[in-house]
Amino acid sequence: MNTAAPVPNPSREYRLFRRRLILALLVGALLVAAIVVRLVALQLIDHRHFDALARGNRIRTLPIDPPRGLITDRHGIILAENIPSYELVINRDEVRNLRQTIRQIKAFVPLRPEDLRLFWQLVRVEPPYEPVPIRRDMSSRSAARLAVNLSRLPGVSIEAHLKRFYPLGPIGAHLLGYVGPIHSRELRRNPGKLYNADSDVGQEGLELSFENLLYGIPGRRTVEINVAGGLVRDLRTVPPVPGDSLILTIDARLQAIAHAALGHNAGAVVAIDPRTGGILAMASTPSYNPNLFVSGISDAAYHRLADNPLRPLFNRALQGEYAPASTIKPFISLAVLNDRVITTKTTIYCPGTFVLPGTTHVYHDWQPWGHGITNLRKAITQSVDVFFYHMAVDLGIHRLDTFVSRFGFGHRPPIDLIGARAGVLPSPAWKLAHTGKPWYEGDTVISGIGEGFWLVTPLQMAVALGTLADHGHRFRPRVIHAILDPMNHRIDRMIPEVESPIRLDRPGLWHTVIRDMESVIWNPTGTAHGIDAGLLYPLAGKTGTAQVSDLDRSYFGNYHLLPKKERDNAVFIAFGPIPHPRIAVAVFVEHGVAGAVTGAPIARRLIEAYLESLGLPPERHPYASLTDHDPTAIRH
Repeated sequence: MNTAAPVPNPSREYRLFRRRLILALLVGALLVAAIVVRLVALQLIDHRHFDALARGNRIRTLPIDPPRGLITDRHGIILAENIPSYELVINRDEVRNLRQTIRQIKAFVPLRPEDLRLFWQLVRVEPPYEPVPIRRDMSSRSAARLAVNLSRLPGVSIEAHLKRFYPLGPIGAHLLGYVGPIHSRELRRNPGKLYNADSDVGQEGLELSFENLLYGIPGRRTVEINVAGGLVRDLRTVPPVPGDSLILTIDARLQAIAHAALGHNAGAVVAIDPRTGGILAMASTPSYNPNLFVSGISDAAYHRLADNPLRPLFNRALQGEYAPASTIKPFISLAVLNDRVITTKTTIYCPGTFVLPGTTHVYHDWQPWGHGITNLRKAITQSVDVFFYHMAVDLGIHRLDTFVSRFGFGHRPPIDLIGARAGVLPSPAWKLAHTGKPWYEGDTVISGIGEGFWLVTPLQMAVALGTLADHGHRFRPRVIHAILDPMNHRIDRMIPEVESPIRLDRPGLWHTVIRDMESVIWNPTGTAHGIDAGLLYPLAGKTGTAQVSDLDRSYFGNYHLLPKKERDNAVFIAFGPIPHPRIAVAVFVEHGVAGAVTGAPIARRLIEAYLESLGLPPERHPYASLTDHDPTAIRH
């Protein structure tokens, strides 16, 4: 049976076609309406916004780093300045392929791995429109070679830049510190958006401690550029405000003398004006050249410094902690006199050994056969260990700690520098907290000669010595003498900050101990008598020798045969002229054998050089006043 095919319905197909046409027209109309609305928005509503974006393609705001403040010594000698240099900068928003551009740059200018590492770190944190330096401190030859090829390198430019320079190189490097290229972590902190990828910031020493004063306020330069990235015209410039300049209390000549006197030894020298607390010299050796860090030190050069066993990057003056040895004895002498444990007439017999009652351990004097009958003058003059063993035990560790802590031992010196350490003032509480062990009477015995747990820094010792030299008057130590505003040339001088003085029950005790310290130098039996010959000014001093090994001290006579690392540390403190000191010096020489051998000549050289520079006439001391009632004194 055949079934006929359905006959098409023309009217139905027409209606379906019409509905589809209407739908297409509606969709088209909506799309056209959307386009029209968008065009209206672009041309009328958002015109200003997109016009600004378009202009941004040819208008650029460039940061202008402020000139960093200068650093000079007390006499105006420049210690840190700024010199012109060239650096290579990439404007990333004008570069299509950054890695390809870097490869092209390498054909004209060598790029070190550390340059590239720092560049990529900064790229990750800086906005795309900020220029980022890829090579600092280019030579004029490299800059010239690149300049003639800049047309091939869109987005690459050579910028003039002020580079930090330290004219004295290693002299004073630890004190001054250095600046270096900003790191990504510093950019993230970036208070007040002061810095950009081109900035150099303080990394150590004074440069870090006074970064907020030295850096200044950045400027801004608005320029118009063409499609190729070339400069068309300057539109607006806001000049930077230079950083303040620092005038130090440091005497550059004295600093150089201290550096030279330490020579190849590892050690430190700190000289202070006891009348004001101003630091006159602060040397640490071995040193380094801070100019290596300014443009980014190479990995090889850094590892040579960081891996050096003598640690040239370590600031011994501020952070080195050493046993004070016998240089602590004048402070203990003041304690026992002030607490009336002894008088100046008290004598003790020194057989060369000391034993605590009820024990068998023997504590030795530095002189095996002893010193015989000894009073305080002789004990300081000849550094009699047995005498001070007795003094420590009779005084007791609590009274000893309480008294000497007033000089700043065990406390961080309140100096205007970052990084000063506190040392260690030995006490039962300190030992229990740090070793978990109780305090023994034997600990008190060796504390009397500055050994055991005792640790002081050279700065700390110099500050304490200045207090002793000025009869208990205390000043906050400082290295800043004045701050110079480069805009109005105003100089703000720092007024010495007075701290609570140390008062003794009998003020004459200051004179007593200082007189005994003079005997260390002028008396033929004094441990520092070797520097008395031809001495131009009357000085007071004290030697110290800190053991660093357990070798038999009978080797002392042949110390030059010992490996250097086995030799004792040398310590010496001195001030003068007497009776009105103008300078106090603390010298620490690692493995320097003895304070009298190594430290005393350094201190004499510094003190005489400084006093001569002040124009003080040479003066020998009238020793007759020192010989009264003193069996150890010579008579003239």
